[in-house]
Amino acid sequence: MRTRDVFRSAVGGLWRQKARTTLTLLGVSVGGCALAFSLSLGLGLRALIDNEFRSRDEFWWVTVFPPNRGQAVVEEKDIPPQEIEVSDAVPAERRARLRGRLIQRYRQQHRPGDVKLLSKEQLAPLANLPDVAEVRTSRNGYGQLRIGDTFSAGGLYGGRLDQFDPSLDTRLTHGRLPNPESATEAVLSELTLYDLGFRTDAELATAVGRTVRVVVGRSEFEKAGSLAAALTAGSGDVQEAVTKSQMETLNKIVAQLPGKIDTFDLTPLEKQLVKAVIARPVKATEPKTPVRVTAEYTVVGVLRELRSDEQDPNPFRLSHKMRGDGTNLFTTVSGGERAVAYSAEVSRLGYPEAFVRVRPGGDLEAVVAGVKAAGLDCFSMLEMYRNVKREVTLIAAGLNLFSLISLLVAAIGITNTLFTSVLERTREIGIWKSLGARDGTILLLFLTEGAVIGLVGGLLGLAAAWGLSVPGDGLVRRLIQDQSHDKLVSESVFEFPHWLSGGAVLFAVLITTLAALYPARRAARVQPVEALRHE
Repeated sequence: MRTRDVFRSAVGGLWRQKARTTLTLLGVSVGGCALAFSLSLGLGLRALIDNEFRSRDEFWWVTVFPPNRGQAVVEEKDIPPQEIEVSDAVPAERRARLRGRLIQRYRQQHRPGDVKLLSKEQLAPLANLPDVAEVRTSRNGYGQLRIGDTFSAGGLYGGRLDQFDPSLDTRLTHGRLPNPESATEAVLSELTLYDLGFRTDAELATAVGRTVRVVVGRSEFEKAGSLAAALTAGSGDVQEAVTKSQMETLNKIVAQLPGKIDTFDLTPLEKQLVKAVIARPVKATEPKTPVRVTAEYTVVGVLRELRSDEQDPNPFRLSHKMRGDGTNLFTTVSGGERAVAYSAEVSRLGYPEAFVRVRPGGDLEAVVAGVKAAGLDCFSMLEMYRNVKREVTLIAAGLNLFSLISLLVAAIGITNTLFTSVLERTREIGIWKSLGARDGTILLLFLTEGAVIGLVGGLLGLAAAWGLSVPGDGLVRRLIQDQSHDKLVSESVFEFPHWLSGGAVLFAVLITTLAALYPARRAARVQPVEALRHE
């Protein structure tokens, strides 16, 4: 028999058993659909992960920290209630935000041990790592902030305000962000302005345009400021305003306190607090004369505090930084350097962190390894990227396994269908053999029937997978978006490359052809005389 005749006979045999063939085709179609669908989803999710991570600028940044920077924090239940109490005169929404920041500030001011910093010498080799485009630093300091004659203790951050959080300006209640090129502009937090006596919305608006003076550097002036903050924090307000004359008086008191603290009518906790402030050691590297580095900035904006539901887990964004570092004044890179440029001693202090930018498409893994080889700690999105991709790969592998099982179940159905067909067509097979058909021809005939079922079922399954991917895409994207803080940039979570479309159909044909092998061999071994006698 010619190949065309074999194919025609195979199709004719299947057509005569319409119901059985239809049911078998449905089984193959379902299995093929499940396999193509799961493979497409797995490929699409892995491509989505690559696209979502690699297309975002923060993926190519590595945050570098000093080694062994981890420190314990004070539990909220262990913080004295008066330390985090906010006046009832403050509107409820702002009161909740200020209380959260008071908790953070208390933890910042009560960290055990010295704060470790990065030196310029430690950071210098990072610029020579492969694919490193730049290394950026920021300046952090703690000192006194003054508007007019009112003082407040606070932290300073000088760095890129727009680099890691494009939405930062949406948290401005008044004014704008500093001009990146300006060294004399700054924004203040709600908490700082509250400390400085700006309570109502109208008063906050008047802060824009005012000049804030910043005094940084270790000095007895700082001790007096810390003492003022500690002694006035429990009055029911965050911190009462301290005037210039009061601060000068406190400076005199500081000099006389060490020998008289135990004679005061204070609780043990209050005595311990005062002793900690006064007994703070001055490092040998500091000059004998107290350093007072002063810089002035124009307040151009007021930044509201974050609510608990707005905490951003992305450590590359400034909003993450604002959660717990006690920062009150934010200025630019040049503004931060300007704050420390007046003193060589302060300028020599290191950086709490540095940002290494990897060229997009570069070897991020090699850069992270290089940072760790330099003895520094770092954080990047590389580990998160690996974990997410590994989880998706495992899930996709599980889906593919179940799909393969469903296709194998369909193959068993094909075996049963063709085996029954052999029994029903035994007399027909005997006639073919008596007319000269060889065993190989009979074998090819039934294998062709299996292949035809696989081809048609595979095509139908592929078409069904394409169709289901349309609503499935919307559902999966919505599920992913509900758990993401950022809008997805990928257009689809399903991918149907040519090799997948062709491979899914060919795999279905292979499975069904193999399933037809046993009944085909049985048919080929039928003896013509016995077959002709078969009823």
